[in-house]
Amino acid sequence: MFRSFVILAAAALLGAGCTHLGVGGLAPGIATEADVRAKLGAPGMSWTEPDGGKLLEYSGQPNGTFCHMIAIGPDGKVREVRQAFTEANFRRVVPGLARDEVRRLLGRPEDTLRFHLKPDEEVWTWRIDETTEKFEYFNAYFGRDGRLLRSERMVEYKASGPSFF
Repeated sequence: MFRSFVILAAAALLGAGCTHLGVGGLAPGIATEADVRAKLGAPGMSWTEPDGGKLLEYSGQPNGTFCHMIAIGPDGKVREVRQAFTEANFRRVVPGLARDEVRRLLGRPEDTLRFHLKPDEEVWTWRIDETTEKFEYFNAYFGRDGRLLRSERMVEYKASGPSFF
């Protein structure tokens, strides 16, 4: 019985590793960009900062509910490791931002789509939270010019069991 418990616990931990990115051990001021890439692989996107540093995106989308942005200084060392899905970042997503500016804040979206009845809009969606009861999403709506029109949060509640009609 104990062996079954250990196997089940190990499987749960391995499954959790598929949807969460381990950024532990990437200490600011000590770890280098090479350490980041060795541990996490190639970033989904990389931006050059005005001071010569870099911002690296490591998104868990579409399966995870995280996106880590790792700031690298001009000296090649990690400056900061931050989760992109924060209330402060969601408040920064304001009308008028360009697509690239939103991506720098939140990372790669889970999904990008256009609706037939609104062909002038493109919607980017991030899954930002998941519990046993619900999924929570953040949506950004862009106009034809690539500028943000509006954003919203949406909650989708999971079925509490089979429903019969």
